[in-house]
Amino acid sequence: MKNRKYRIIKDWIMKNGASTFDLKNKDIILWDGGLFYIEEEKYKSHKIVGYKKLKNGFVEVLFSKKKIVPRERYKAVMWFEDLDETINYFIRMKKMLNGLGYRTNRKIK
Repeated sequence: MKNRKYRIIKDWIMKNGASTFDLKNKDIILWDGGLFYIEEEKYKSHKIVGYKKLKNGFVEVLFSKKKIVPRERYKAVMWFEDLDETINYFIRMKKMLNGLGYRTNRKIK
């Protein structure tokens, strides 16, 4: 059964590309340059100096008024023209995973 799953996934990857699967952790790994590309963005922001608990149970983040630190973040960029094909790609992926017995419809409360 396990070899069957790996064979089906390997065949799917050969036909569709752009991803791999970690069955143990139930992760889908999408590689940079397949469906989108990852871009690094450098920016400056105020330094976090602490946290303050509020009465309603939330936490307020306290920022420094003077200290600015360089930071970096990453963003995935996808092209408008590829949106329909990307949606179809994920639909094919969903059908393959559902066919192997994996749930893809978990609802977050």
